[in-house]
Amino acid sequence: MTIDQALLAQLRSAFESADPVPPEAVAIARSSLSWRDPDTALADLIADSLMDAAQVRTRRAGGPRLLTFEAAGLVIEVEVAEDGESRRLLGQLVPPSRAEVVVTWPNGQISVNADEIGRFSASDIPAGQVSLTCTLEDATVPVTTSWVNI
Repeated sequence: MTIDQALLAQLRSAFESADPVPPEAVAIARSSLSWRDPDTALADLIADSLMDAAQVRTRRAGGPRLLTFEAAGLVIEVEVAEDGESRRLLGQLVPPSRAEVVVTWPNGQISVNADEIGRFSASDIPAGQVSLTCTLEDATVPVTTSWVNI
């Protein structure tokens, strides 16, 4: 073992004992590698009402949260509403299109359909990390959103 490797091992040990990574975070990170399909386009989160300071001040407690994801040629707008311990998602695809929308979370997923004007709804989504995959009726490549905590 070189001096650099020994020093890195000591630093790693110090950080692991002082501020260990929670086991749930490690499990989510490892399993997320299998959740991402390399054959899909990635839609990045471009707007989140929780991050917009002006909306945070006016947002009523427990009110809906608005998320906007964007990929080449598609915008996915999602309203997240608290429903007890779970969440309800109401979404809109822009431009409007029929699609299958799969909402995925660490221990499951649900598939719903977007109608001809791009609207979709999913209920009983557990709070925590989620990602959406939209397979448009006329597209060759599905679009998957980045992961977001709801």
